[in-house]
Amino acid sequence: MKKNARGYVQDSYSALENAKNSLQQALQTVEKDSNRERIQSSLQSVESALDQCGQTVNVLEEV
Repeated sequence: MKKNARGYVQDSYSALENAKNSLQQALQTVEKDSNRERIQSSLQSVESALDQCGQTVNVLEEV
């Protein structure tokens, strides 16, 4: 069965959740402060994308 837009957005949301979890794990193991800052910045970006994607999922589920 072919996916529609909602299916692809839901897949993207899941992938972003996985990325967030991986980055959180990375923060637990990072040693260098400069790398910690980079990971934290990446995590903030992923969290922002996750919020946006979640809003899109909600809108598409209403349709």
